[in-house]
Amino acid sequence: MRAVLFSAALLLLGSCVVTTAPTTTTTTRPVVVESTTTITENGRSLEVLTCDDAPEEAIIVCEAYDLIQANYVDEVADLALADAAAEGLASLDGTTATTGMVCLVPAQDFVDVCSEAPFEAEDTAEAAEAMVWGMASLALDPNSAYLDARLLDLIEQEQGGEVEGIGALVNTVDTESGEACGIISDTCQIVIASTIQGSPAQASGIEAGDVVMAVDGTDIIGWSIDEVTTTVRGPAGTEVTLTMRRDEMSFEVTITRAAVEVPVVTSEKFGATGYVRFNQFTDNGDEQLREAIFGLMAESIDTLVLDLRDNPGGLLTTAIDVASQFLEGGDVVRTVGPVDSRTYEVNGSVLVPDEIEVVIVVNGGSASASELVSALLQERGRATVVGVNTFGKNTVQQQFDLSNGGALKLTIARWVTPEGLDFGEVGVTPDVFGDFPSDLTAEAVVDLALSIS
Repeated sequence: MRAVLFSAALLLLGSCVVTTAPTTTTTTRPVVVESTTTITENGRSLEVLTCDDAPEEAIIVCEAYDLIQANYVDEVADLALADAAAEGLASLDGTTATTGMVCLVPAQDFVDVCSEAPFEAEDTAEAAEAMVWGMASLALDPNSAYLDARLLDLIEQEQGGEVEGIGALVNTVDTESGEACGIISDTCQIVIASTIQGSPAQASGIEAGDVVMAVDGTDIIGWSIDEVTTTVRGPAGTEVTLTMRRDEMSFEVTITRAAVEVPVVTSEKFGATGYVRFNQFTDNGDEQLREAIFGLMAESIDTLVLDLRDNPGGLLTTAIDVASQFLEGGDVVRTVGPVDSRTYEVNGSVLVPDEIEVVIVVNGGSASASELVSALLQERGRATVVGVNTFGKNTVQQQFDLSNGGALKLTIARWVTPEGLDFGEVGVTPDVFGDFPSDLTAEAVVDLALSIS
């Protein structure tokens, strides 16, 4: 079964979550070029083939092209994909290799792209990966990406609830537009959103708002967020040095990586109020949330504060299961896209009775699935939302396996609430605005939430 993501550009340093099964897609390709073999100026034999004659080490170019054209939420011109593939090749360091290579042309506009491959790539496989990376990272939205086999392995580790790394949550922000971005540049920055309690990142003094500039002395300009997170991650006991900027000051910090437990749910009780911090919509996050709420209700509460600050989202199925714990029937969300256009309904039985007041705390790091749950319960009059406007991500991602062991993560749909409200640009607007700094204790969050709701 292919999993559907409601996650944002907010990642653990780190990875995003999800695994998928192989997917087969066929596309009618507008290719009129004939297969050719030439000797390039640097003495390499270049064989240009159509997808019908593709060798195994290059076929991912055709797989990615087909998947994008069949599943991406918006139409993408072949020329835009070809230009992005060329930029992907240009991002390589160049080569002095003289061995022959193959380049695939999934559409006519890719012919000129192939002419550059012998000068940039070491071999056919490297050229193919660079072209796929370019198409996914440079021609589509910031939430679409090419994930290599190494990154997918790290994703599976995080799904298990424990990772080896530094334990920080990050976000990509374009300093000019304020929106999420995909490739690090002078204006697209990786910003620390928060650090996990007890993590190496927290112990090193890294703070929310710090900007990552370099990893182990290497400037990250031109990297994708996935490349940064993959590089920062590593075996427990090894070190990584980050160059950071805080306000106008730059500094270096060397951190010893460790096994970091990803706390999905934490809960406490203060008087007649239950408090639950929900950090990510993982595959079993709904079960953990249900257990926490059930335990609090067993101790008699009349109010529940659900803290979704800096929750980047996760699985659509988990979001539906979480919303279903608060609602007696009805719809949860509508998705609109070329493949996934449907309405999802509440499932299971309600857990939290109407007599228990629900207050949801959000901030600018609350994204995607967090926004869905907040907007839906607000729309249904089931919860009061407090804090500041959320991240503003209303897109759904799905991961498609590629034959080289990697995967393509594509935005396949946009979502709206059952009543048609779209929070894709401004985020969810709270019922009551309030400032909830990240260093507040759970009790302080409860006191502030109740005082303003």
